[in-house]
Amino acid sequence: MSATPVVRAVPAVPASVAPSAVVYALQFTAVGVWVAYATIYFRSLGIDLATIGILAAVPSAVAIVGAPAWGLVADRLGDMRPPYLAAALWAAVAALVLALGPAMPWLAVVVVGIALGTSGLTPLLDARTVQRLWPDRERFGQARVWGSISFMVCTVAVGIMIGVTGLRSIWIVYAAALAAAGGAAYLLLGRPSRELRVGGIGPRAALGLLRDPSLGLFFVGSTVAWMSSSGALTLFSLRIVDLGGGTELVGIGWAVSAMFEVPLMLAFRRIAQRVRVERLIVTGLAIFALRTALWAVAASPLVFIVVAALNGIGFALVLVGTTAYVASRVPTSLQATAQALFSSTPFAIGAILGAVIAGQVAAVGGIGAVYPVAAVGATLGAALVWLAIARRSGPAS
Repeated sequence: MSATPVVRAVPAVPASVAPSAVVYALQFTAVGVWVAYATIYFRSLGIDLATIGILAAVPSAVAIVGAPAWGLVADRLGDMRPPYLAAALWAAVAALVLALGPAMPWLAVVVVGIALGTSGLTPLLDARTVQRLWPDRERFGQARVWGSISFMVCTVAVGIMIGVTGLRSIWIVYAAALAAAGGAAYLLLGRPSRELRVGGIGPRAALGLLRDPSLGLFFVGSTVAWMSSSGALTLFSLRIVDLGGGTELVGIGWAVSAMFEVPLMLAFRRIAQRVRVERLIVTGLAIFALRTALWAVAASPLVFIVVAALNGIGFALVLVGTTAYVASRVPTSLQATAQALFSSTPFAIGAILGAVIAGQVAAVGGIGAVYPVAAVGATLGAALVWLAIARRSGPAS
């Protein structure tokens, strides 16, 4: 049975992006630590490339179930703050255990523990941010951009910090950032207005969204696109090191990517007033394909880092575009669940397959062999999303 959409009143004064911006900044400090340095930390423990690929896929495997589950809890409560706080604190505690350097298989168990918490954070925050800013959902990028800025600063700062304090110290930063994000979300984001709280949401209603032909194909295309992107990014840090760079260059590489996200996220609202959001999503995916093809032929760490600018541009268009597109297609009562289903879940499935495939390809042909394969996948994903958007027939029920 489909949920009935609720008509949202336009607020007299536009909601401030500042509360969400603070939470994004804190959360993405932790994201920056994980994305840029987790694989390097695993390698320092003597883990081989194939196993690193599997460990990198674990959070995404957990998120396939975890992200929609956290979304369903938030939709049932009508308030994302309690589950967000619980998830953030759980992941923070698990990260402190990771700093002890447990051996396999305990290392994998701890990574699963972290993922149980982090899987719900981004979709919960995305959904609440869109909800707060409605009907001007294109302003989402103005809040989310602070996550990119924080990511950029964190990756550089932590790369420098490692040279002084060692790799284990990254998990102290990670845990502190997540705990602060949980507290800030609870204190700053507030409860939604009563008309936006709808109880009784269940998995059947959520999965029913996939029966819409265009949304179903959009889900498949997004999964393929994120699979190729994850394959390219899983070994990004190790590829820079493989080409002769150090941890400082690793931080700069990730910062360059984030640097180019920032202006697009800030300008997304104005761009979306001139260009349909659907076209921006497809453009972003095409840029992903070009980025990966250029990485396949990059022969030095500096060239590899310069190409990372394209990653930031594509990521901003796809991320903000997908959030706005999904928000416009689903009922009010399923917003948190839908953001998890169409944003986090394709990313999670794609990240699992991409990370595992990248690890296996790298183990056989070296890290450089990953990028031609990923370029083909990126092209296929862009084509499928374009077909999904072209066949859109109207709002999902």
